[in-house]
Amino acid sequence: MVERAEPAPWDRPAPGRSTRLFRAFTGLAFLCALGLALVTWVTLSRPFDPGQRSAPAVRPDPAAVRAAAALPRYPGSVLVLTYHGVSDTDRAGSTLSRELFGRHMAVLAAAGYRTVRLRDVEDLLARRPVRLPPRAMLITFDDGQLTDWTTADPVLKEHGFTAVGFLATGKIVQPGTPSYYLSTRQVEDLAATGRWEFGSHGDGPHDLVPVPGDVAAPMPNLILVDGKRETIGHWRARVRRDLARSQRFFRETLGHPVRAFSYPFGKAGDSGNDPRIAKELPALLRRAGFGEAFVGEDVPTGHVDALTAGSPRWALDRIGVRSTTSVADLLEMIRAAVPMPLPRDLSALPWTGDHAACRRDASDLRVTAGGYGSCLLRGVNTSKWTDYRMTASVSGIDPRTSAVIAVRDGAGTRHRGRVEVVVGAASALVRERDGERRPTVLGRTPIAPVAGARGVRIEVRGIRLTVSVAGGRPLRAAIDPRLGEGGLTFEIAARERHTLTYRKPTLHPLRAG
Repeated sequence: MVERAEPAPWDRPAPGRSTRLFRAFTGLAFLCALGLALVTWVTLSRPFDPGQRSAPAVRPDPAAVRAAAALPRYPGSVLVLTYHGVSDTDRAGSTLSRELFGRHMAVLAAAGYRTVRLRDVEDLLARRPVRLPPRAMLITFDDGQLTDWTTADPVLKEHGFTAVGFLATGKIVQPGTPSYYLSTRQVEDLAATGRWEFGSHGDGPHDLVPVPGDVAAPMPNLILVDGKRETIGHWRARVRRDLARSQRFFRETLGHPVRAFSYPFGKAGDSGNDPRIAKELPALLRRAGFGEAFVGEDVPTGHVDALTAGSPRWALDRIGVRSTTSVADLLEMIRAAVPMPLPRDLSALPWTGDHAACRRDASDLRVTAGGYGSCLLRGVNTSKWTDYRMTASVSGIDPRTSAVIAVRDGAGTRHRGRVEVVVGAASALVRERDGERRPTVLGRTPIAPVAGARGVRIEVRGIRLTVSVAGGRPLRAAIDPRLGEGGLTFEIAARERHTLTYRKPTLHPLRAG
């Protein structure tokens, strides 16, 4: 058998077209895979260091600017806002889109709001001389999210605003580490701009933890440890360690401790499950080097005040802003945070009926209901209504209908109480309410029949209350010191549909008692 010799390479036939295409395709695929691997390697090995995005082009709505310009001014006060993230991809309820945040800042700038620094707030609280702009504002960001650097700072720069970053220091990462939060280099870079200063938002985990019968914020509560409620001593040591770790971060990163603190979850000691915490937490903060603390992270559901010299140093109010907070919503919250000076003509205020028809008739208020109904002031900040005299005359009182005038009403202040003056056909009484508790009667007096409208004069000065009703002896009482401020409501208690008319209700300021 004769073996066939293998042809020499130069004697082999040229490959066909399909073979050449296959070889070209496989070679191209190999080069693409090699390029992809190279890009992936470079990407993964390169330190994480995102740059800043340019501020979005935003033109504020003229109607919103006019509304902002019409907001009341309150010299000697500072409005405080709380933001978290600013992103077009993060769907968290506390994260605003870049455009919405830009609109917030543009409208506030156009309306004449100017930012102040933490030192200005400290001087204000200490009653030291401080020059504040007519519309002073402190912008704060909680947590220390990466978007403070990437998206929020360029918008602040565009409008000449400054900000305070309250950092959850345990979440801040080393440079080059992919993270939802800032790195130490970005904290340093923000500080170097001169636009940012920093405070502490605590160091440990920012999660709700088990407490007896519930879950809650760990700082203001005694928590469960191995299924058992911790002691106040264990709580004290735990909080002390957390504050020390946070201050150590600032000394190592910025070269100095910080003075301002923001409570995790916005909860101060009075929201906790042990009354001792409310007394001890400010002392722990002070010993850790802090000079003031801010409450409030979310949209306010209660009352928020602009800061003044009399604001509580360890529970400073902030307006929380969420992803759904429109420009109109923000302006309404700002308006409600500015205290209204004592007005003279009460009938001219924005009264709203609650289970009653509430109508202004010249300088009178008419309240109509078939049971218990009220004329309320909604969205009016009465926190500076402290010592005043209210005068009015009331017509329509009969054996089946009484007038109820509430003073020191807490709806426009921090407290939940009020003092009620009830005027019936034959007697008048004063009672005090504290939240949802049953009212406490402070005094009662018979009153003689009078023709026509019955005059009423109510004075509140410090803890002293004096009520004079035509036809009866004056009623005097000492009221709860916690009810030191607040507005009024005009109400009706009727057994059938009826109308009371409060004629010329007027306020007169008094010197503090």
